[in-house]
Amino acid sequence: MSKNTFKPVFERTLSEQSDLIRPHVKKVQLENINRGLYNSYRDGRYKSNDVFIRRYKDHREVVKIDAATGYTKTLRTIK
Repeated sequence: MSKNTFKPVFERTLSEQSDLIRPHVKKVQLENINRGLYNSYRDGRYKSNDVFIRRYKDHREVVKIDAATGYTKTLRTIK
């Protein structure tokens, strides 16, 4: 008898869910960069909840985003 290894996503732990989607996220991030777009992510060095990193193909920007208005201010560019 074969063992059914399928486990619905909502029955998985957060760690299992993360492991499941990680390869797909990496693929989409690479596609974004190759199309001239950017990827946004938080960085633990910046404690403020409104500061993000935007990673482009050739540089990164530290940006502050006002969630209420969408206003974005570039704080720093990193080559």
